[in-house]
Amino acid sequence: MAIELDDLIDELEDALAEGRRVPFSGRLLVDEERILDIIDRMRVAIPEEHKRARRIVQEQERLIAEAQARVQQVLEERGLLEAVEGERARLLQRAEQEAAQVRAGADEYARQVLEELDERLTKLVTSVRNGLSTLGNAGGESA
Repeated sequence: MAIELDDLIDELEDALAEGRRVPFSGRLLVDEERILDIIDRMRVAIPEEHKRARRIVQEQERLIAEAQARVQQVLEERGLLEAVEGERARLLQRAEQEAAQVRAGADEYARQVLEELDERLTKLVTSVRNGLSTLGNAGGESA
């Protein structure tokens, strides 16, 4: 386990606090070897702290990039879904229009067929009545 930089700073402060003041000078006598040892360990710890901080920043950047990509994907999917929904509505409208045209065409065809049937039946009824009339007249003549 790496020594934390904060712990080394605390240790350095302790070493300075344990130093002796030189009277009338404002100077401090400290254990030089101890201070140099702490500084050496700080030099080792700083790159580790820096590496850890860099890893944290990289992880944060990766998470942000993933989140941005997901947001973009959701927006694209939403746009795609909206486009699909719009196309579905357009196709439904077109199908309804075509169905209405087919119904209108079928109704027109049925009307024409019924009118032709009516004409034929009218002619047939006329022929039948003429035939009956002829037979009726012929029956009256032979009697």
